[in-house]
Order: sequence, then C-alpha cells, then structure tokens
Amino acid sequence: MDKPDKLSSPMEILQAALKKEEAARRFYDEVATNSHVELVKDLVAELREEENRHVQLIKKKIVQLRLG
Repeated sequence: MDKPDKLSSPMEILQAALKKEEAARRFYDEVATNSHVELVKDLVAELREEENRHVQLIKKKIVQLRLG
C-alpha cells in the first residue's frame, strides 16, 4: 500500500481509513469473484463482512465528528 500523506486532522485520518477499508472490501470482492476454491471464497466472504463492519464504524465516527 502507498504511504499516506501526513494526516493532520481527525477527519483526514477517518477519511483515509475509510478509503483503505473500502479498497480492502473491493479486493475481497475481486478475490471471491475470481476464485474457484470454496474455502477461499468462504474466507474472503468473512473478511469482506469484517471490512463492512469497519466501514460502518468509520462512517459513524465521521458523522459524530461532524456533529461535534
């Protein structure tokens, strides 16, 4: 992964984290689509769901930060 620019605010940190989580989720989607091994498909489905939880958590924190 690319080294992130210096993040100077909580919002920048959360937005950068959100981008990384969404990228990970897309990666797992691609692996699941291209895999023919059921064990791998099951694993990446679990990992994708974990990324979904992370995305939702970060979005919630962004809203909280915006509301003060």
